[in-house]
Amino acid sequence: KQELLKLIRDNNVYLGDINTSKITDMSGLFWVVPKNECKEIAERTEKVNGEQVRARLERSYQLCLEVSVEKNELEEIRRKDFSGIEKWNVSNVTDMAWMFSGAVSFNQPLNSWNVSKVISMDFMFANATSFSQPLDSWNVSKVTDMMGMFASAISFNQSLNSWNVGSVKDMSYMFSDAQSFNQPLASWDVSNVTHMDFMFYGAESFNQPLNSWNVGSVKDMRSMFSFALSFNQNLDSWNVSNVTDMAYMFAGAMSFNQSLDSWNVSNVEDMSFIFNFSRMQKNPPKWYKGN
Repeated sequence: KQELLKLIRDNNVYLGDINTSKITDMSGLFWVVPKNECKEIAERTEKVNGEQVRARLERSYQLCLEVSVEKNELEEIRRKDFSGIEKWNVSNVTDMAWMFSGAVSFNQPLNSWNVSKVISMDFMFANATSFSQPLDSWNVSKVTDMMGMFASAISFNQSLNSWNVGSVKDMSYMFSDAQSFNQPLASWDVSNVTHMDFMFYGAESFNQPLNSWNVGSVKDMRSMFSFALSFNQNLDSWNVSNVTDMAYMFAGAMSFNQSLDSWNVSNVEDMSFIFNFSRMQKNPPKWYKGN
């Protein structure tokens, strides 16, 4: 991987000439970070509670150390020409986490890639602000982690409904602040997903039916639709009996106004500010006891 990093950070190297057939780890490949940002991640890690969040931050810290550079090297190293990357053989890759994170000029076609062995795609296109290419041919059946995959990918608006996401456990932050995204997702099998917190947070264009989703395994829906300004779809068929956190779930979702009376919220421990700054404040479901 270190050899590959050296090659891609040389802007004179044409990506299509690189043999990637034996590479298994492409995590953070185009993520160029100044060293001081790694220190910030480390400081955040020390403050958090919860094993899952801590483990994820520690992983981000290690990856940050791996790809970080001195601040004065940033512009020289940051890849500007991605042509030829569509030719890469990624058939043995298992980790694509943070791969294009912060690659603001990236917008190459990747639909021909064989991603059938990939397990982790967390934050893969996060802050890739220009990216909007079809990915509907991808076989993502082995992926377990899609956390933050399109977070702040403000241009992305492509069909993903054909994806087999049956192995995914974490979809938190997946479309957070993906301001253009508004594509059907009703065909997704989300029966193994446990985390949907912040999934559509700030996804201001999103307004697609999700009532067919089996959310029976989900534990965390905190801020799931917060500030999803356009969202107003029926969710009365959802089985939310395992959810423990619904805090801020529809806060700032200005359009949302649907009946949720049928929901079983008996296991919810925190639903503080769930309807704040939304139309539901005036017409809440029967089970809502207030903040």
